[in-house]
Amino acid sequence: MPKIVIVGSCKFAPYSILAVPDPIPNLHNTEEGYKMASKKFYPAIRKCDCCLVYAPDRKIGEHTQRDIDYARSQGKKVYWLVEI
Repeated sequence: MPKIVIVGSCKFAPYSILAVPDPIPNLHNTEEGYKMASKKFYPAIRKCDCCLVYAPDRKIGEHTQRDIDYARSQGKKVYWLVEI
């Protein structure tokens, strides 16, 4: 079974997948909040077969870009979910 991680903005939450963007109360969109989220996402990215970037508005922020860069640094395929 393929292992997949979805990265993207918390503004589209709630998601219904195992490891998803989820705002951290009082730390949303801060460096400290990102470091906390990375403790969940980086191990998931290391274990996954690919990452899906959910950005229906085709815009991503700094933290999502850092997740994408990390996934690529780990040799993971990164796919963008965009409407055609």
